[in-house]
Amino acid sequence: MNNELNSKSKAINQFLDSLKKQLDLLDDENFGDKFQLALETMMIIQKLKNDLIDKYGMPNLIKYNPNMFIKAKQIEETYDNTIRKFGLEISRLEKEISSLNGQRKIVNYIR
Repeated sequence: MNNELNSKSKAINQFLDSLKKQLDLLDDENFGDKFQLALETMMIIQKLKNDLIDKYGMPNLIKYNPNMFIKAKQIEETYDNTIRKFGLEISRLEKEISSLNGQRKIVNYIR
């Protein structure tokens, strides 16, 4: 293969490592900033990967750097788990707010 394949594959692996760290560091306090950065990193990875697929084809890319696809799959699972975790937290907060609103209505009715 050539230098472009090597350099872009290396860049993708570095972005994947960075993305994994970004997802691992997400919490309630920094979700807005860190999640946006993670999405931007994913878009860069997707662009680089698509460039390589267009030029070399998926089978050649998988043969050349199978570890990249393993990392990507692991990060996809981490991303899904992160989204699920924050989704559950949002649902819990919605129920808590709804309950508090119900209690507030009861208090106002009693007055």
